[in-house]
Amino acid sequence: MGSSTTTTTLTECIPTIVASALLELDEGNVVAPLVTDVDFTGAGIIHQTPFIKKLTAETDDSLDAQALDSTTNLETSPSAATVGVHGSYVCLKDIANLGSVDDMAAVAGQLIGQSLVVRKDLDLVTLFTSFSTNQGSSTTANMAPADLYDAYGSLREYFAPLPYHLVLHPQQIWNSYGLIVLFDNSSDAIQSQGLGTVGEDFARYGYAGMVMGFNLWADANISLDTANGSGAAFSRGAIKNVRKRDLQIEIERDSVEVADKIVGNEIRGEAILRNLHGNEMQFPSFS
Repeated sequence: MGSSTTTTTLTECIPTIVASALLELDEGNVVAPLVTDVDFTGAGIIHQTPFIKKLTAETDDSLDAQALDSTTNLETSPSAATVGVHGSYVCLKDIANLGSVDDMAAVAGQLIGQSLVVRKDLDLVTLFTSFSTNQGSSTTANMAPADLYDAYGSLREYFAPLPYHLVLHPQQIWNSYGLIVLFDNSSDAIQSQGLGTVGEDFARYGYAGMVMGFNLWADANISLDTANGSGAAFSRGAIKNVRKRDLQIEIERDSVEVADKIVGNEIRGEAILRNLHGNEMQFPSFS
């Protein structure tokens, strides 16, 4: 009779842990899919993107030499993102795992994935305050149509490619001073009536997929208080998310603690890529 090869229950659950973590990563991402994704698997921990100043075409047959210049263009050059480790760690006791109705290994994967999603989204939305163009202010009580007009015009002026995204805190959208009041059938509302309008979408569903040329996204990870909350209107090239190493799940047995250590981590960084391809949208949640 041959000998049997056995593995611990947790080892058999590793695919479940990874799948649960990836599910959270997929479901919780708001900003990451909207910005420039950079695979930075080579050497180094600082990813730099230089910008070369445009040339000016001349109108005669005696041309002057023009230098390729990466220091005096409209953007900050180079755009530098330093990557670092982001992770979560769970020490799962055997007795807790064996005494639970649910698969606690899968629960650990969900919580690890959720923590990494929140960390990444927090890092990205924090960059919104770094855009030099701000269409609101910390004291502006309510959003006005001109704020969206100006944001769209600013992105077009600096050749930001479509599509454009508008990411706001939920209280900057669904609030008596927020985006929704621009379509509430009041006297100063924007096209508030009619079949197929944004106003009808808000009235029927409470949400509109697009608003005045922007894809609309709600993100509660944006920091918001009564005086200061910064969403953003931007094109994909405004921010870069630099991935050094994607999600990795590691399991280590801790015999002394009669437990398994479950660690999830990724190595990544973020930075403003093209400052002029994004506008800060700073508004309070109420007046």
